[in-house]
Amino acid sequence: MKYLSKIILTTILTVTGSVFFGQEVYHFSLQEAIDYAMENNYDVIYSEKNIEAAEQQMREATAFGLPQLDGSIDYNDNIAQPTSLIPGEFFGEPGQDIEIQFGTKYNMNAGLFASQLLFSGKYIVGLQTAKMFLEKKHVDFFKDKVAVRQQVADSYFNVLSAEEAMWVIDTTLAVTKKLAHETRMTYEVGFVEDIDVDQLELLVADLEANKIYMNNQLGIAHAFLKFYLGLSNQDSLVLTEDMESLIVKTQNSDIISRPFNYNENVEYASMSKQKEISYMQLKLEKTEYMPTLMANINLQTNAQRNQWDFFDTKGKWYASSVFGVSLKMPIWSSGERSAKVKQAQIAYEQIEVMEEQLVTTLTLQYQTAINEYFNAYSVYENKDKARKVAEKIFTKTSIKFSEGMVSSLDILNTQNQYLNAEQEYITSATSLLKAGEELKKLLTKSINQ
Repeated sequence: MKYLSKIILTTILTVTGSVFFGQEVYHFSLQEAIDYAMENNYDVIYSEKNIEAAEQQMREATAFGLPQLDGSIDYNDNIAQPTSLIPGEFFGEPGQDIEIQFGTKYNMNAGLFASQLLFSGKYIVGLQTAKMFLEKKHVDFFKDKVAVRQQVADSYFNVLSAEEAMWVIDTTLAVTKKLAHETRMTYEVGFVEDIDVDQLELLVADLEANKIYMNNQLGIAHAFLKFYLGLSNQDSLVLTEDMESLIVKTQNSDIISRPFNYNENVEYASMSKQKEISYMQLKLEKTEYMPTLMANINLQTNAQRNQWDFFDTKGKWYASSVFGVSLKMPIWSSGERSAKVKQAQIAYEQIEVMEEQLVTTLTLQYQTAINEYFNAYSVYENKDKARKVAEKIFTKTSIKFSEGMVSSLDILNTQNQYLNAEQEYITSATSLLKAGEELKKLLTKSINQ
């Protein structure tokens, strides 16, 4: 009933606000919020673009080994043709140099150049590396979505926590205001002292200040959740689940009994892909010792004119063609290739060390997470019992105060006890839910599984 009243009140306020400001109102369960974020979160969208970029890199790497065709057109206008001096003996004029200009004023050349890679170890390994790079981007995309899921869930819990705290303050404030009003009326007829009135009015003032603070905290919690969902800050959110129901769902899930296998973890999957890429980089450096074989054909046609009539069908064009095969064989690099191979080998060995470290870290994280979850649940159960007892004591003390059986100091003590118990309960419930999300993240299977 308590949670239903909060939902109704929040819905009324947000719908009313949307009429005046035109904002959207979203109703989300936790899973609905996560599903929405998977399509609209900024990090998810950015990460998906990385996959698109990797796909284009794959196309680029593939195209390098496919036939290449280039065309060219060259045009020359010999504004001032060079002059050559020819001995006059050739023309029957000994002792004189004859000035002669060779060539035509206008020249045009059109050609096609085609090439095909016949063999390249670098191309083969590079293509395999590009494929692995694309696979890693898919794994990283899934990894980013797992991280966003946890961010959304934690923000969802923070909003529920703030809403729960607001409800506690509102209900306590209503009760305290009523007691303060009744006490002032009783004081005016002379049955209680003014200190009792002052004490209760002080409690009301403290609760009102707490309400202002908590309302700000609720606004901040909503802002963070909207950010992770990819919503505008002008939009409104209504959360359709409460902490207690989410805790029950977590308890009914298999996260406690599910065995942990680091090979299935998304962090380990990403590291494994990085290790494969590092190994391919090592192979890529080794291919520098291998020959490269290419074939090419060059087709050209040339026209020479003293008048600009290249498009005259009667004009002559002189064709030529060349076919060739080139073999490039590395012979000596003064140790450059060897140094690059050794660097790649060291980088691969470093990845192996990082992989071993990650396995140890993940195992430790799981042991810590499962222990923290059990501890959080024990604390939650204890705080749940404590707040129910504190609520019962506060309610009975309020009734007794109305009947004149206890003092305002008793109200002060029991109210503070109740508020502290409620806050500790909310904190323990939030911690338990977040501990469950940490376990889920560690147990989430990679897309490769």
